[in-house]
Amino acid sequence: MVIFDDAIVLLKRALSNDLPGIDAHRMMAPDHRKPASEYLKEVKSYKTGCVMALLFPSETGEATLVLMERTGVEGDVHAHQVSFPGGKVEEGDEGFLMTALREVHEEVGVSSAEINVLGALTELYIPPSNFLVYPFVGYVSKRPDYNLSVDEVKNILEVPLSFFLASENKKETTFSSARGYSVKAPYYDYSGIKIWGATAMMIAELVALIESRD
Repeated sequence: MVIFDDAIVLLKRALSNDLPGIDAHRMMAPDHRKPASEYLKEVKSYKTGCVMALLFPSETGEATLVLMERTGVEGDVHAHQVSFPGGKVEEGDEGFLMTALREVHEEVGVSSAEINVLGALTELYIPPSNFLVYPFVGYVSKRPDYNLSVDEVKNILEVPLSFFLASENKKETTFSSARGYSVKAPYYDYSGIKIWGATAMMIAELVALIESRD
């Protein structure tokens, strides 16, 4: 069990120091993945997005992570996958953090006034959707009162942070990519729901920061 109050103190400190970045990403990266810097040398242009790893305390005081199952929106290469709340930078957004906060409100109904921001994780390039994603970490003081965007969010997953620290929850299989080829990749098996790809890689960095307490 990862105690919420302890996790917040630890993450606030860890996020102000050097991040594990690529080394942590590799723990949950598909076989073919390269560092973001290598992809960005190859692409002429890309879109920019921001996400929020949002934590809250469970009834027992355990640090719990908010994830969402995406709907099957036409044209979404990540349809039906598990992700953090987040989306594309839009005109009028005053910085990447504002994008992340706006998207959390639009997708799951948590307002920026409720969220305490701890810092940022390492940016990550996502080839299938051609996005460079900037992830942030924040928390709310109690379980969110959700108001889901039915067009984008099928379901909310509330996953104890300790789940991601347990090695037995990490598995590997072959996925069908959005580009039509097979991808061998590790994933977190949450009650039969596969959390993989960029989301799993970002979670791996969050986990590495938690494990740095040892």
